[in-house]
Amino acid sequence: MESADGILKSLEIKVKQLADLYVKTKQERDLLINQSVIQQKTIEEKETEIEKLRAEIQAMKTAGSGGREEEVGMMKERISGLVREIDRCIELLNK
Repeated sequence: MESADGILKSLEIKVKQLADLYVKTKQERDLLINQSVIQQKTIEEKETEIEKLRAEIQAMKTAGSGGREEEVGMMKERISGLVREIDRCIELLNK
């Protein structure tokens, strides 16, 4: 049978390991929260940019930009790229 001192020493070691694990997990959690905040800001910026581009496209359509079809196509491609980038950011947030 193990002595009381041995049991106490074993318990102290396990409590210290648990405390160390808690500190490490808390640091990882804080890092993930910071990354999430940064990604959320990026998403908001990209969404704002998308809305501006959509407004530009709408303005071009209403202005009758007959010779600017190529520009409109480029804008649509850019918007599609930004939407894909936002989707990737959202995927990272959901992990």
